[in-house]
Amino acid sequence: MKNKIQHIPYQFSNAVNPENDEHEMVLSGYIGSSSWWYDAISAESVRSALKEVRASTVKIKLNSGGGDADQGVEIYNYLKDLDKKVIVEVTSLAASAASIIAMAADEIVMRTGSRMMIHEASTIAYGNKQDIQKTLNALEAYDESIVSIYQQKTGKSREEITDLLEAETWFTAEQAVQEGFADKVEFDNRESDSGITDEQLEQIINRVTNNLQQNMNLSNKPNPEPPHLQVEGNQKRKRFF
Repeated sequence: MKNKIQHIPYQFSNAVNPENDEHEMVLSGYIGSSSWWYDAISAESVRSALKEVRASTVKIKLNSGGGDADQGVEIYNYLKDLDKKVIVEVTSLAASAASIIAMAADEIVMRTGSRMMIHEASTIAYGNKQDIQKTLNALEAYDESIVSIYQQKTGKSREEITDLLEAETWFTAEQAVQEGFADKVEFDNRESDSGITDEQLEQIINRVTNNLQQNMNLSNKPNPEPPHLQVEGNQKRKRFF
């Protein structure tokens, strides 16, 4: 499934919003160590950024298809150790290792249309059967450790979490909340530039539509015939003149 996740461009930013005493970080792209060929969200970069936090709240805008499980767990623990309120806002996708990072938050917010995915750890191995067995043992240890992370957030049993991992489970924003992997779905209820809310705009549109329909119904009615008058011949001719 990793190959089916569209590449998400790297973005890492770190800023303070003085208006609401909030430290905002943007984590977008692959989770792992950066190299000559690509940039990645590394545990070291997150740790360095967190050293600068003075605000009472840390908000992380997260969009990632995952990456290195070790890096994800390390970032998770850095966030858990913070003596600040941590909010993770999933702006599009939190899959694999990114979902582990999200679990560190005091509050996980799924934006409209966002998704989350959890699955078993995976890797590429080669060698003799002893080598392959060692790799299998390592993968099983990874899975056991991440089960504990998801279990702590959701309150589900280890068996339930294991079943979800084995099935490589995808959640919509609403499903993530229903299953306990997130706390709420946030919709964009901001007012438009005109100061009219979406609800008010919808009411105006409905009112105009109803008025137009009423006018169309009236225009489709036949004009009433004029009353038939009994007149004398001279009067009738004068009327036509």
